[in-house]
Amino acid sequence: MKIARNVLIVLLLGFSLPSFAQGPPPGGGGRPGGGPEDMVNREKLTIYAKIKDLSEDQKLLLDGIYKEFATTLQETMEAQREQRGQENREAQREKMEALTKEKDLLIADVLSEEQYKIYEKLTKPKRERKDGNDPDNQ
Repeated sequence: MKIARNVLIVLLLGFSLPSFAQGPPPGGGGRPGGGPEDMVNREKLTIYAKIKDLSEDQKLLLDGIYKEFATTLQETMEAQREQRGQENREAQREKMEALTKEKDLLIADVLSEEQYKIYEKLTKPKRERKDGNDPDNQ
């Protein structure tokens, strides 16, 4: 009986150890909420859920925009990790803001005016809403 229990323990450990050795999931980085790819994917899925009248062509274009944005965002974050320092942090923040503005402009070209209004509401940073810059609160 003791031998059977030991064999079972060895088998269970043998099957579970490789999963621990693999490290964090891709794109996740072990961070709460996941990495840049997860964050971008959540935004995209939210847009798809809230803008009901997206055509297949629009979805295809949005997929490309979001894929490129996720890749560039990941590269920017990796560069920031490699070069620590306050000056670099400010430069990286500015770069991320520029990337987001570029993404917004590309998406504005894909969506109709009404669809883009929904997009803006969904993606506008919360701090802007709290500051009273939300056009719906004026």
